[in-house]
Amino acid sequence: MPTPDQSPPILPKLDPDQLAAFESQWNDHPGMRHMGARLDLSDPGTVRAVVDPIKPEHRGGLGTEAVNGAVISGVFDLVIGLAGYLQTAGRRAGVAQLGIQFLRPVLGDRFEVLGQPIRVGKTLVFCTAELRDQDGKPCARCDGIVAVAGGDVGAGPAF
Repeated sequence: MPTPDQSPPILPKLDPDQLAAFESQWNDHPGMRHMGARLDLSDPGTVRAVVDPIKPEHRGGLGTEAVNGAVISGVFDLVIGLAGYLQTAGRRAGVAQLGIQFLRPVLGDRFEVLGQPIRVGKTLVFCTAELRDQDGKPCARCDGIVAVAGGDVGAGPAF
């Protein structure tokens, strides 16, 4: 997913081995299993979360078979938060703001959310994400801000 100005991706502050360990740690987390999401960090600069299959408990948006907005919001929170966190070199960080645009219902059996940082400051990381349905059609977009505790995001150990 290119940045709006088509500039090169902002790469995470972890080397490939650290990224693989981070991805595995998150995918083993009980909350991820409960959410039905799998994290994929194989594309440098992009955080991808895949929900496959969409479960009955994910559905119910407007009383239909569409994925519920709360589920979509939760996956955006995950992706925006991790896209920002990967810029912090292990510092404490959390999502401070999400702005979500719902474009069309999410139907089908799977969806993915792809996110990336677009600007990294000393205490804030600005990120963007897009939800695509099983056919690759955009269904929702999100812009978010991740707040970083303790100042400069370039300082400190990776873990």
